[in-house]
Amino acid sequence: MSGVLIFQGMKVGFLAGDLSISLNENGEFSTKAILSTAYNVVPIWLRIAHDNLKASKSASEIIATQWSDDAEEQKQLLMSELAPSMQVFVACGIGLDALYDTLRPHANISAQEISAWRDNKTARHKQVIEVIRRLYKVKSDTFNEFRECIKQIFKFRDKAVHPSLELQQACTRPDIAVGVDWKFSAYRYSNSKWCLTNTIKMIVYLYEHKSGLEEVDNSVSNIIDALEELQVVSRNA
Repeated sequence: MSGVLIFQGMKVGFLAGDLSISLNENGEFSTKAILSTAYNVVPIWLRIAHDNLKASKSASEIIATQWSDDAEEQKQLLMSELAPSMQVFVACGIGLDALYDTLRPHANISAQEISAWRDNKTARHKQVIEVIRRLYKVKSDTFNEFRECIKQIFKFRDKAVHPSLELQQACTRPDIAVGVDWKFSAYRYSNSKWCLTNTIKMIVYLYEHKSGLEEVDNSVSNIIDALEELQVVSRNA
């Protein structure tokens, strides 16, 4: 192995015993250095969401310009937008889950509280927002916006991952004149754009409004560094 590939935002270091220098009886030095890494998956999932949003946008534009009266063509066009849009919600939901795992060890949440959340089946979005509340001083209006955004993202992430086959009334959407299954209305480009945009806005807010805990602030800064390298955000824009 010739070196280790290091990405922006990746933690690097040495585990105990993996870095040593010794001197043998002939006065010759020998070294041992095994580098260890940790790459936070938050930016990876947001890159997945970012790439799928591009595909959703392209499909949405084709729907706007190439919609026809042919039912089979309509199905193909709608499916080409549905699939990537669903993946945006799923990826953002997983990204927020990973952000929770990044922040939780520093949020002074006891094992008893975690156990109570599990026993009471506390909704995941409530756990995520509680971790943010404990670590950051967020104004009430901003906090309420965060709570509603996280709630909606997890709601539609869960609907995508744990689908119900219960009958629901067909619905409409503003850009086409035909009734569709609710999924084709919920998981469309405009909604997936809202999902990713607000997920990134929340993380940028945490980056700009420090928690005051060095390890937390470094972790969030590393996420932004990685997102910039992955061309999901730009601090120069």
